[in-house]
Amino acid sequence: MKVSVFRVEKPNGNGPYAADDADQNLYEHMNAVHGSADHPAPEDDPMLEGINPDEHCGFATLCDLENWFAGYEDILDECGYGISVYTVPLALVRYGHNQALFVRGDAVPIRRMSMS
Repeated sequence: MKVSVFRVEKPNGNGPYAADDADQNLYEHMNAVHGSADHPAPEDDPMLEGINPDEHCGFATLCDLENWFAGYEDILDECGYGISVYTVPLALVRYGHNQALFVRGDAVPIRRMSMS
C-alpha cells in the first residue's frame, strides 16, 4: 500500500530547516519558533524518537502541513519553497504527533503546489 506525504521544499528537494545562505534569517527564526511543544523536532516527539539519516520530514495531510507552517506561507513562497506531494510505500513512513518521516529514496514528487 502506498500513501501520500506532503513536504515543504525547494525544487532541489531541500527543506526549510536545511537552509542555505540565502534563507539563513528564515531558518534561524523558524528554528527558534518551531522548537516549541506545538512544533517538536523529531527528536522531541515521543512517537518518532528521532530522525534517521535517510528520512525526510513531511506531513500526513495537507491540513497538518498548513497548520505547522501557518503564518510562513508568503515568506516560504518568496524564498522558493513549495509543497511537494510524494507517494511512498506505507512501510517507509513513520507518523509522529505532528510530522511524518519518510524515506524519499529515488521518489520524485507526483505534484507540486504553491505555498500561498
